[in-house]
This record gives sequence, structure tokens and C-alpha cells, in this order.
Amino acid sequence: MKILKLFIRMLALGILIIGFIQSAPSVAAAAAGKAQSSVLPVIRVYLNNQQITSSLGAPSLVKGTVMLPLDSFYYISGLTVKYDERTKVISIENMFTKGTMKAGERNATVNGKKVTYSAAPQQINKHLYVPLRFVSDAIGGTLNWNAASREAVISYPEFVGDGRTNNDAYFINGVNGTLYKRDGAGVVRSLGTSIAKLAPGYVADTRISFVKIAEDADLVTIENSSGEPSINLTVINLFVKKGAILRQSEAHYWQFYPENIKTYDGNAVMNDGYTVRLIAPDASVKQTWNVSKLAGTPDDSYAIEAIGENYLVARSSSEGLLTLIDLKANKAILLYTEFGINPTDMPGFKNDGLRFTGSGGNGSELQFEFTNGKKVKTVFSYTLGEQ
Repeated sequence: MKILKLFIRMLALGILIIGFIQSAPSVAAAAAGKAQSSVLPVIRVYLNNQQITSSLGAPSLVKGTVMLPLDSFYYISGLTVKYDERTKVISIENMFTKGTMKAGERNATVNGKKVTYSAAPQQINKHLYVPLRFVSDAIGGTLNWNAASREAVISYPEFVGDGRTNNDAYFINGVNGTLYKRDGAGVVRSLGTSIAKLAPGYVADTRISFVKIAEDADLVTIENSSGEPSINLTVINLFVKKGAILRQSEAHYWQFYPENIKTYDGNAVMNDGYTVRLIAPDASVKQTWNVSKLAGTPDDSYAIEAIGENYLVARSSSEGLLTLIDLKANKAILLYTEFGINPTDMPGFKNDGLRFTGSGGNGSELQFEFTNGKKVKTVFSYTLGEQ
């Protein structure tokens, strides 16, 4: 009987030891899993879909406030960032908004109003960090924080154009398309919202120019490149009269930079790549041509390099070839074939080397110049109405 009890005790002890050995890895794995789950993902910060990083340090979370090194914002398009070492005052501003905050203090001034933040600008790892919410307020933005992904996104107005600093010039908010003009006295006025909502991350590369159509009317051209390496070009024309946008057009080109003319005979030329309209100084449509159909390739877009009473000179964005639309003879002429130019003599990609140089003979004789790959020039002419 004693032997049986001893056997049962030994069997129970063996089972207990085996169970402990088998469960040990599971306990260790559970502990490792718990430790692994406690590692939080890094904080990411985006301004208008562009991630902001700094070589001085990563974003940090202090008292529930996302903090970023001040130098992260020095080179952001449209922002002015200053730090006075003597007074310890940080100044951040956009076109219409401004904020100041002192290192070590939670109180700030934003657009003339006192604001208190949950954290103060402070030294972290020997670098000055600022509250991201203060930055957002100072530049007129909206801050959204996703706690699960630990991502902070600031949506803010991104301005571009000479009118930001120069008188008698235009600028836009590339995010929502609002057009502004700074007049000769330096006063800035909003002219309304345009269709110029530009690709995020490419606003800074936008070019804005204008030509005067009348004393109270301008044709404003906005050129925005996007893609890598900036091979998508959007060209937007805005007809502005008496401080309001009355007409708009938008054209898209691929790996092609057009040389669209802006005016003809005192009228504005507005081209969406397919249809060209002449806009009179009173904003009425004086004439319309569907250039793509007239050229015989309705799916291709075209730039307009010249207009006359009986002709249009257009360049295909798909191949860069110059086409003459003879309205008098009602036909389209591909000029390099008309002039017998060998394609191997053309200078390069989407550049046939041809350009319109003028007209004579009461406007019926058109002159063109061809420059080959070796920079040798040849002059050609074409008489309108010839069959």
C-alpha cells in the first residue's frame, strides 16, 4: 500500500514538472508579446500631405502635445519662421496669420489674441522644440491628430505668386484656389475662388503671370508642374475684370511645355488644349475654334502659337509638331512634311525645330523658321488659300 501511494505521488510530481516545462515557453512568449505591444509607433507629421522631418530629432509627445524641432519649418514654402536668441521669442507667420511664443512659456499671441497651450517651447535633446498646435494656429491651419496611428496632419493655406510681396501682382492659395491681387498701393484683395486647386507638394513650383487686356481687365495665367520629374503641366487661365474672375480655362500637357500666346488683336486668348476662345475686353466671347478637330486629331491637345484672320498655328502636345490650320482653304497642314523636313534633322524630343516668325502680303503669306539639330536655320513660307 505504501509502495502504491509513493508511486502515485511520483506520477503526480512528474505530470506537474512536464506541465511546467511545456507552459514555460508560452509564458515567455506572452511576456515578449506584451513587451512588443508596448512599443508605440513613431510620430509622423504632415503639412498638406507632405511629411515634415528634421535632422535634429524626431517628433515628440509632451503632455499630450506633439512637439517638433523648430528648424523643421524653416524651409516650408510660404512660411516665415524666426527665432530671437536674445529674447527667446519664436515668430511664425503665413500671409494673413501670425503667432509669437516664448521659449519656456505656454502663453502665446496668435493674430493679436492670447492663447495658452498645454506645453511650452522647450529644449529636447539640446534642440528647441515647439508645439505643433501653435504652428498650425500661426499659419492659419487645421490640425488633426490620429492617436491610433500617431499621425498629425496640418491642412493650411499655401500661397504662391509674386503678389505675396510685390505690388500690382497676383497670388493664389494653391490649396483652395482663391485668387488675390496686391494693388499698386500694396492693398491685398480677394478676387474669388478659381479652379486652380493644385497638386499637394507641388504648389511652390507654380508660376503666375498676367497680361493687361484693358484698364480694368487682366488675363492671369497659372502654370503648375507636378509628377516626377515635373512632367505633368497644368495651365489655368483666368479672365479677371473689375476685381472678379469672369472666365476660366484649364489645359493639361504631358512632357510638353507649351508656348501659348496670351492676346490677339486686343482680345485675351484662352485655350483648354482643345478649344480656343477669344475673350473681348468686356468679357464676352468673340470667337471660338475647336483646334483639335480642325487639326484632324480630336483626341490630341494643342498649344496655340499664333492666330490670324484666316489661320491658326498650333502645336500638338503629343508629338510637338507644328500644324497650320488654313481657315481660308479649310485644311490642316503638318508643316514639317509641307516643307520637306527630314525628321532626323529635327533637334529633339517633342521639338520639330519649327516656329512661326510672322506674316506678309496682307497677312496671306506666312513665314516660318526651321532650326535643325546642328543649329542651322532655314526660312520657309506658306501662302494661305493654296489648294
